Amino acid sequence: MGITMTLEGDHRRLVTRLLAEIKPRPIVRKVIMKAYAAGYEKRSDGITLMPDYALGLKHPAGVGHDWLYYMGIDNPFLPTENKSEWSARMWADRWFRKALQDFGHPWRAQIYFIGLRIGGWNGWRCHRKKGNPQ
Repeated sequence: MGITMTLEGDHRRLVTRLLAEIKPRPIVRKVIMKAYAAGYEKRSDGITLMPDYALGLKHPAGVGHDWLYYMGIDNPFLPTENKSEWSARMWADRWFRKALQDFGHPWRAQIYFIGLRIGGWNGWRCHRKKGNPQ
């Protein structure tokens, strides 16, 4: 039994298999799976300035991070002490750094983390705007 690969659409099965092979830390896996279950892949742009995977698959770490920005302080994984907008964004950016490390991008993880801390407020605002998740 093979997997049908499509250029567009729901990539949950493919992402599930990818995560099984990569074996990221549990919180990285949980956030990515929740983002895909919520259908956020369609709204996400993946990772800015980083190529997507083949077959139209956006980078799962980017989809998860975009979903965290969209959820804001309503993120179900957010620790109770992180209930301000600023701390929720910091938590999401730290999660993204860990996700990139788990996906084998240690240098990019640090560079993107610094970039997010400097200019991520704009992406946060865009994802938080109702009707404009990108």
